Amino acid sequence: MTDLASNDVAWLWDHLRQREWSDLLARAPAPTLEQSWAYGAAIEAVSPYRARRGVASIGQRPAALLQVFTRRVGPLTLTKSLRGPIALAPLDPETMVGLMRSVAERLRIRQRRPLFWLPELPAGEADRMMRALGKRPMVRGYATSVVDLTQDEAALRARLDGKWRNQLVRAEEAGLRVQSAHGGRFLDLLVQRHETFRRTKRHHGHSGQEIAALVAAIEPKEDALILTALDRNDPVSGILLVVHGRGATYHVGWTGEEGRKANAHNLLLWRGVLALKSRGVAFLDLGGIDDRAAGVARFKLGLGGGITDLAAMYL
Repeated sequence: MTDLASNDVAWLWDHLRQREWSDLLARAPAPTLEQSWAYGAAIEAVSPYRARRGVASIGQRPAALLQVFTRRVGPLTLTKSLRGPIALAPLDPETMVGLMRSVAERLRIRQRRPLFWLPELPAGEADRMMRALGKRPMVRGYATSVVDLTQDEAALRARLDGKWRNQLVRAEEAGLRVQSAHGGRFLDLLVQRHETFRRTKRHHGHSGQEIAALVAAIEPKEDALILTALDRNDPVSGILLVVHGRGATYHVGWTGEEGRKANAHNLLLWRGVLALKSRGVAFLDLGGIDDRAAGVARFKLGLGGGITDLAAMYL
C-alpha cells in the first residue's frame, strides 16, 4: 500500500464556531486539552499568541483537527502546535504519514515562519516520522499518565498503588467534606492559592490568569469541575479537572498543611475519577509527569494510570 499523498488532504482554517469544533473533538478517540477551543481562548487571553484552528478532510469526510498558535516577533511569525493533530477516528499508518506530511507542508518554514511542533504521537514513532519530514528535536519529550475510566469502580480502586490507597482510606475516614463547583468562589480560591504557590516556589506552571481564562472559556460550564475539600468549613485542598470530548485532564491543584496531613488530595482525585466516570468520560490525563518533580510524579502514578511518552518539541 502506498502512503496517502499530502495533496489528498484538504485543510480548511478558521471556519468553525466553538460548538462545532467541540462536537468534532468529541468524536476523537483521544482528544487532548491543548486542542480544545477553551485552551486556545485562554492562550489568546493571556499571551500575544493567536489561535488558528484547522480541519483536515480526506475525501469528503473530516479526518483530523489541528489548533496552532501564532505570533509576530519582528520579521518572524512563530507558530506552535501542541499535542496535535487529533485524528477523529483511528487512522492506518499510511494515512497518518500523509496527514502529518500535509501539516509539515502547509506550516513549513518559509518566509521566516518557524513551526515548533509537539505531535500527539508516541515518542519512537514520532521521532522517525518527524525526521523523515525534515524536523529536528529542540526540547525534551513530554510524558503523562492516563487513567482508563472505562473500568468499573472496583477495578479502578484495585489498581491504586498500595500506599496511595491507604492514604485515600485515611482521608475518607477523616470526615472531610467535598464541595463540587464550576466557578465562583471556589475558582477564586483555587487561583489565589495556586498563585501563592507559584510565587513562593518559583513554579513555572499555569498562571492564575490563565486558569481563570480557561474556565471562563469552557462550554458547557459543567466541563470545568472544581473539587474542594473542607475540614468543617475550612478549605484545605482543591483541584481543577477539565473535560474535553471523551477525555478529561487534571489541570491544577493546591493543598494546605492541614490538607496534606489529611491526604485530602487523594480524596479529591478519587472523587474526581468517580464523578468523571459517572458522566461517561473515558480517560483522565493527569497533566504531565516531570521527573524533576519526583514527589508529584509518584503521587500521580499512584492513581494507577499507564504512562504515555510523547515526542519532543520539533522545529
